[in-house]
Amino acid sequence: MTEELTSGVPERILLSTRKEYLEALARVAGLARRELRIFDADFFHLNIDTPTTHGLLREFLLRDRDNRLYIAVHDTEHIRNRCPRLLDLLRQFSERMFIHQTQDDAARAQDSFVLADRMHFVRRPVQAQPRAVLRLNDEQESQSIFLRFAEIWDSSIPAISATTSGL
Repeated sequence: MTEELTSGVPERILLSTRKEYLEALARVAGLARRELRIFDADFFHLNIDTPTTHGLLREFLLRDRDNRLYIAVHDTEHIRNRCPRLLDLLRQFSERMFIHQTQDDAARAQDSFVLADRMHFVRRPVQAQPRAVLRLNDEQESQSIFLRFAEIWDSSIPAISATTSGL
């Protein structure tokens, strides 16, 4: 995967289909240099376990020992049963990759997003809807998504680990 060059100028791109959202997810993941934060209900519609996405996430984690991947989901069933590549990454990078399950108020969140380095994100306000927005090079807007993820993360618990029985 090659590093994508960005102009540094904030960009806002409206997306209207799930396919565009998945393409934007891959784009944001490819731009990540330090942190990647992903929030989704269950990863069922994210195609997160494809060879392409697996390659992007693996490359990201290999790039630097300080890189971190944070994943928050409402339901871990799909990840546990249908994402062997993602679980393999968790085994390889267990000290830098974390999967949490939401609790309390966070378990009712209906949006979905991927945030890279507090600079780039793609977000669906209602995950059941295909509409989304892709923001690139936008530190100000990304800060609100970072704070949103922090709230969700604080209301979640570790759910899947490399040492869990059966992994």
